[in-house]
Amino acid sequence: MALDLWDPRTYEHGAPYEEYRRLRDEQPVFRAPHPVWEDGYWVVSRHADVQRVSRDSDTFSNSPNPFLPDDSGAIGDDGTSELLISLDPPRHTRMRKLINRGFTPRRVADLTAGIQSQVDRLIDSVADRNECDMVSDIAVELPLQVIADLVGVPEEDRHKIFHWTEMSFGFDPSVTPEQRGEAAVNMYMYADQMVEIRKTEKHDDLISVLMEGEVDGERLTQMQIDVFFLLLQNAGSETTRNLITTGTLALLQHPEQLERLRNDLSLLPNAIEELLRYATPVVQFTRHATKDTEIAGQRIAAGEHVAMQYVAANRDERAFGDPDTLDITRDVSQHVAFGAGGPHFCLGASLARLEARIMFEAIITRFEGLEVTEDPATLPRVHSNLIDGFARMPIRWDRIR
Repeated sequence: MALDLWDPRTYEHGAPYEEYRRLRDEQPVFRAPHPVWEDGYWVVSRHADVQRVSRDSDTFSNSPNPFLPDDSGAIGDDGTSELLISLDPPRHTRMRKLINRGFTPRRVADLTAGIQSQVDRLIDSVADRNECDMVSDIAVELPLQVIADLVGVPEEDRHKIFHWTEMSFGFDPSVTPEQRGEAAVNMYMYADQMVEIRKTEKHDDLISVLMEGEVDGERLTQMQIDVFFLLLQNAGSETTRNLITTGTLALLQHPEQLERLRNDLSLLPNAIEELLRYATPVVQFTRHATKDTEIAGQRIAAGEHVAMQYVAANRDERAFGDPDTLDITRDVSQHVAFGAGGPHFCLGASLARLEARIMFEAIITRFEGLEVTEDPATLPRVHSNLIDGFARMPIRWDRIR
């Protein structure tokens, strides 16, 4: 294989779609070398195989975490093993039942007015101009503000929370491990303070739900709340912000699809699912085999690592007809942008969909003459093998309604 899928530099100009196609056709379960894992790892690129690995939690474990390390060292001694996404059933099941209480349909729906207000504010803030950066001026702040509303972070503290979020899980290669660690500690300490305040003051927010929730006589510990607070601030923002930027670009590059949406906004929910498939924000997650098994006839030994390629699976011709074409009316119910099913399906999927629907409706209806002002192929992307998205995307427009 010509490309190293563990190396963030592989994704500097976007996903390697041609390489993925070759893997799906010729080596759908491919053993790739890795600078940290002596025995390498298995790359799984077909849709059906990614689904199989994702859904079989008895055979494929998330522990100590699902992240693919780069050449800087193995991931596992940095606290990520306590993240919800790193846990296996039954421990994961119990914790998820508790946390799910903060993501009920009613709680998510209650955020609608606040999300609309944030979207209007962000677009109004650039309305007296004719250009801005889609990433920093519009896309980044929306999910961070929404998560802050959900969790209960007061307005005066949000700037520092956003800063710690970018430092702890951001993808700036200039940030040192020490700086990331310090930011994470600050996040833990802040979550501790939020819990202490809620012991004497009543709040209707996710932190309160986590404190009060109980499943089979078990409650979350302070450390578990701290770790989830850190995960939520980061995971809750990455998919949405990158969907907004890459999705907007995809629509501008397919003007006939954009025009269909303008003429019929009822197509928007399905269009968002197609944008998630077409421009998948999460590149890959890993599992390791708990016992000897097979994937598509290839023997996988106990202990070996398997990397599920979500971007590749969402462009698999076996699952989606003409997959390199954007079609906002296609049946896209089986896309794997939020995970490929099983216990680790994205906890915040409904919230991300709500944010995306409100933001895209505003972009479609309020901007006139919107365009990206530089060649997308030359725009810088985030330095990551986990998230595919732009670090910067300059846009301009004729008028904002």
